[in-house]
Amino acid sequence: MLLAGMAAAWLAAGSTGMLAHPLRHALTWIALATAIVAAWPEEIRQIKSWSIFALCLILGLSFTMSSLPAVNVLAVAVVLAAIAQINEGHVARTAAIASLAATVLGCFRLACSSIPIVWHAADWIGWLLGGVAGWLAGNRLNVGATFGGVDFLVLAAAIYVAWIIHAPTPRKLRAFWAAAAIIFGQLAYLIVLANSEKLLAHLPETVAPLEQGNNHVGLWTLSNGLRTLIPWNLPLLAMVFQGLIVAVMVRSAPWRAALEPAGQIKEGDEDVTGAELALDMVFHFGPALLAVAAALLSSLTIAPADLGGKKVVAYRQGHRLEWQKPEYDSDADGYYGLLPEFVESLGGKFSISNDLSERDLAEADVLLLIHPDRPWLRETLGRIQDYVRRGGSLLVVGEQAVRWGDSQSAFNEALEPLAMRVRFDTAVPLAAGWEQSYDISPHPAAFGLNDRRNPFGMQTGSSIAAGWLADPIFTGRWGWSDPGNTAALSGYSSYDAGERLGDLILAAEQPFGRGRVVVLGDTAPLHNENLAGTYPFVGRLLSYMANRPSSPTALWRQLAALAALAGMIALLVCRPSVWQLMLVPSLLGVALIWCSAAGYWSARVMPDGRRGELNNLAYIDASHLESFSGDTWSDGGLAGLLRTLMRHGYLPLYAPDLMPERLERCGLLISIGPGRGFSTAERAAIREFVEDGGTMICLVGAEDVRPSASLLADFGIRVPHSPVPPGENFQEPFPLGADYVKVSDDMDPFRLYAAWPVETIGERAMGLVQLPGKDWSYVAKSSRGNGNFVVIGDTHFAANENLESAEGASTETIRFWRWLLSRVVPGQTEWNPPAEISEQDVDMQ
Repeated sequence: MLLAGMAAAWLAAGSTGMLAHPLRHALTWIALATAIVAAWPEEIRQIKSWSIFALCLILGLSFTMSSLPAVNVLAVAVVLAAIAQINEGHVARTAAIASLAATVLGCFRLACSSIPIVWHAADWIGWLLGGVAGWLAGNRLNVGATFGGVDFLVLAAAIYVAWIIHAPTPRKLRAFWAAAAIIFGQLAYLIVLANSEKLLAHLPETVAPLEQGNNHVGLWTLSNGLRTLIPWNLPLLAMVFQGLIVAVMVRSAPWRAALEPAGQIKEGDEDVTGAELALDMVFHFGPALLAVAAALLSSLTIAPADLGGKKVVAYRQGHRLEWQKPEYDSDADGYYGLLPEFVESLGGKFSISNDLSERDLAEADVLLLIHPDRPWLRETLGRIQDYVRRGGSLLVVGEQAVRWGDSQSAFNEALEPLAMRVRFDTAVPLAAGWEQSYDISPHPAAFGLNDRRNPFGMQTGSSIAAGWLADPIFTGRWGWSDPGNTAALSGYSSYDAGERLGDLILAAEQPFGRGRVVVLGDTAPLHNENLAGTYPFVGRLLSYMANRPSSPTALWRQLAALAALAGMIALLVCRPSVWQLMLVPSLLGVALIWCSAAGYWSARVMPDGRRGELNNLAYIDASHLESFSGDTWSDGGLAGLLRTLMRHGYLPLYAPDLMPERLERCGLLISIGPGRGFSTAERAAIREFVEDGGTMICLVGAEDVRPSASLLADFGIRVPHSPVPPGENFQEPFPLGADYVKVSDDMDPFRLYAAWPVETIGERAMGLVQLPGKDWSYVAKSSRGNGNFVVIGDTHFAANENLESAEGASTETIRFWRWLLSRVVPGQTEWNPPAEISEQDVDMQ
């Protein structure tokens, strides 16, 4: 039971290597189920005990749904405490100690994420252990807390201390050998990690010669599997080593079975002094109060995302710093042209400065430097430093350093007085876009954002070297630092011994004077096509820097939170009663979840497109399991659609929800093959949005229409679903397939990807693009109030493969979108392509 509980805690903390979140949660519950079965009591206890046990299981299950690793670990602590309360004797004591150890690990994970001092200390310990192991192995090993296995040491140390306290005497010799075993077990794992390249070299090649026959398929499969685990899941070895050591410890000298907290006042005790009663109250209520206080101090942040009345000033000089966006009938492209529009949609002003004059800096609430690549004038650097000292906010965005010709990266010169530098390296993620690989601090710009879809937009930028005075905003746990920029230029990289493995700082902050400086290691979050998904982070970051609210990373809050966690653990250790071990982790977990929700909802980024003559805000629904790829430039991505909307003057963003307060601020809403149905409230919000003058376009084919059928019916439009299952009395629709369609004699035919017929069944519905000789349409429209509802019977019509990719664009399909938007968006003039001028007309002119 103890070993299963330890494994569950390490899995929940994400200590065992790169695992997708759902897999990690599933493995955690498999380990917990093993612990429950192993500790199942022989005698059935009172219904009250079983009710508490069931409640703790439900609470633990809800905790594992959280995106916070600390809360996931606290789920294990709650369940182990529940196991203790339905048992007696040695099993109860073992479960209680395992619960206390899991609570300690949960507090450590919380402290690492939210208290920068602890993060730096843990990182240094991991680096030190890696250096020692690398020296012993003869290979340099550069790791932090994650691959250094500090989590394993924390949990093993907590159980070790409990074992020493509760084990029978004599203890000294036993304590020495147990401590030595824990340390040597950790070094043994790190020595294996340091030799990971040699392990890979001894494995068979991943692609086997065909002439060896099918008998070698199993060997190839095993080899490929092991190659994917090395070095990313080698921390599993540390779990095995430390688990075996703890098992030997407990078997050699088990702790006493009794669980009687010392010093506790019992009913009937006489001659109890006031001091004793006060101390008893502290032990009763102190841990719970300190748990709530620790959560609030370490994680609570209320910082609305608003740039009203604020000004962002950007320096004009920078590497590939092009303030353009795609335009119709133009080769204009650019990288950052959408950023000014986004700032204005939040109520702010955006200006570009040529020389960062005193006047420009005096008007700036945020100063933005994007990869400056020219030598700085000393006077300019002096003005920047004085601006920050006086209370200004500086955002420095870097990436791989450029060192050729007249272009020389100069972002680190602007950071000279600080303990932060952008490394000359490529931060390479194991998972594309660092998905499910972030360790996110409770910073106002980041806390509450889920890392399942790369909300920060980091790609393969550079990591940040940050000293103890700098606070990490988020780090990449599962990746490595490839020196130089070769990996970024070639698109290929592999981990080599000596390179930094794991815990790469990708964004950091440091106070300077009365101001603050934030550094990002990648420019990708600000790029035109990426801003559609990163705008919650970018908006929160700019608002935080412009408004300068209080942050959990303030030194006084760090120290107070650390003291609260230490006090809570000390009180639990002194009196480890089972009810406290159930209550305290539960309160701490609930408080952390509440802080995360409060931070997210208070800082929701709500751009407003109504500030101009026409509403230029366009949302693409991303809240109903839509049928498009999160990889912007993949064949199934939406880079082409985003760029087409930019050409039409829109600010295109992904919508995380369809709440009325979000829809009322936008002019265009696009839904692409949703896999989850629209609720009654969402359908009502969409109807109100359309009636008030908005336009919604649904791209959905017969194979994906079921979840959105009720919404289409609200507007009198139907796409017959396919396939028709047995028992339904409907005719199977005829697929129109990949077809070329012409909407007028002036336009070349555009291409449909996989079209299906669209039927109009309402009085106000009509076909926009009809099938010749049929009652069906390719595209249909329904007018309601002041707006329009449009359906295109092709789920993947806007996918890059059909519209625009890195290799090229379909000009005819882009023109169709221009034609369509000019006819269905209220207030726009209908567009028709210009008539072709013949050579004879040119001669006459």
